[in-house]
Amino acid sequence: MSILKNFLDDRRVELESHFALAEALDAQLVAGEPVSLGETALSARHLMTVKSGLIVHVYNIVEATMTRSTSEIGRAVRTTSPNEWSREALKEWLRHYASTGIDGNEDSRLEVVHKAALKLLAHDPIDELRFKKPSGSWDDKVIFTFSKRLSISFPLNASIGPKIAKKPKYGDESAMAFLADRRNAIAHGRRSFEDGANDLTIGDIKEIAEISLEYMELAVVAFQKYIDDQKFKFEHA
Repeated sequence: MSILKNFLDDRRVELESHFALAEALDAQLVAGEPVSLGETALSARHLMTVKSGLIVHVYNIVEATMTRSTSEIGRAVRTTSPNEWSREALKEWLRHYASTGIDGNEDSRLEVVHKAALKLLAHDPIDELRFKKPSGSWDDKVIFTFSKRLSISFPLNASIGPKIAKKPKYGDESAMAFLADRRNAIAHGRRSFEDGANDLTIGDIKEIAEISLEYMELAVVAFQKYIDDQKFKFEHA
């Protein structure tokens, strides 16, 4: 099993424990039975907070998996000489490198280009190789854009296609775009933790999670294949 698949599976197990807690609390509250933790009587308000936590947790898995994936891709590319990189890998490295010094006057911009040239000519070592994330939060569209930039083959199967289609219940967005937007609303204070998921059932959140994790599983398989087959090298371009 691949490093990326292991990483995602570990996060999935953690999420299952979180859902189990939420479902147990929900079942007790629906049954009308008193639920307490020490001297604290748990209520619907606590469940609302737990549900918002689930939204944040699911998005965290998407973000963490993409962070790990981009890191592993960068690490693999760095093991080869720049003159072996594919056109896409070179372009995306330059995109990230240039973005770190794009501001400033002509001399400062020239300095950025000069440093990049020295690294590509192997006069300076590339200690850490990164690729620039497309703008926006990680969702299916942004992940696809990242994959396309590096020419990573990322075929979608017949199962996931309809699931990530835009739907009215997600505000005419995909489930993953809805997840990213709702997580941002909670994390940045547009929605409190009590009302962050008050319009969603635990079943609704679980459906979003299942769609997101199914998509991410396809993503890590595609990324791992790109690494293992060294598709970032020129002969594969």
